[in-house]
Amino acid sequence: MRQQCHVLYYLILSTIGAALIIILSWLESSKTNNILVIEKQVIGGVFIISCIFGIIFALKPNRMQRSIKRISLNADKPQPSPEKIEYQGHHPDCEPFRNHTITIQNKIYCAGCNGLALGSIISILLMSIYIVFPKEISHPFLYLFIILGMVLIVLNFIEIVIPTKNAYLHLILNVLLVISFFLIITGIFHLTGSMVYGISGILLSFLWLDTRIQLSNWRHTSICNNCSESCKAY
Repeated sequence: MRQQCHVLYYLILSTIGAALIIILSWLESSKTNNILVIEKQVIGGVFIISCIFGIIFALKPNRMQRSIKRISLNADKPQPSPEKIEYQGHHPDCEPFRNHTITIQNKIYCAGCNGLALGSIISILLMSIYIVFPKEISHPFLYLFIILGMVLIVLNFIEIVIPTKNAYLHLILNVLLVISFFLIITGIFHLTGSMVYGISGILLSFLWLDTRIQLSNWRHTSICNNCSESCKAY
C-alpha cells in the first residue's frame, strides 16, 4: 500500500509537470523569439550530459540498484541472500521475468535498461544536429514535438502498468521514452525562446524518468508478491 501511494504521488507530479509544459508552450510562445547559438549550446550541452549519465546508469544498473536499496521503501524488508536467486540481465532468472530480458549473441540483457541507453545515444545525436541546425523550426512542428513526446511518455507508463509479453516492444518503448524528452525539451525551448523553460523541460524529464522507474519497481514487486515461490527478489 505504501509503495502504491508513492507511485501515485509520482504520477500526480508527472501529470502536473506535463500540464505545465502544455500551458507554457501555449501561453509563452513567441513568434519573434531569437534564440542565440550559445543558448542552444547550453540547453543541448546539459541534455547531452544528462544522457551520458543515463547511459552509464543504464549499463551499470546493479550499482544503481544497490544505492537505491539503501533508501528504498522496502529497506526494512528482509532481503534474500544472493545465493538463493540467480540473475540474468540484472533480473531474477525465472519465468515471470523472461519478458524483461532479450538475448543477443547468446548474452542476456535487460530490455528496459538497454532501451534507455540506446534512446540516450540516439537523443545525443539528435540534439547535436539540433545545436548546429541553423534554421528556425515552425511552430506547428514544435507543438507536434510536444504532443508526440507526451503521447510517448504515456504509452511507456501504460506498458509498464499493463505489461506486454514482448521484450523487444518493451525495448523500443524505452528507446522512444528518451527521444520523447528530446522532443519536449526542444519544443518548449524553441517555442518560448527561454533558457529557463528549456532547463525546466530537462528537470521535468528527470521527473518522468523517475516516475517510470518507480512504476517499474512497483511492477517488479507485484510480480514477486503474486509468485508462489518463497524467494522474493523485490
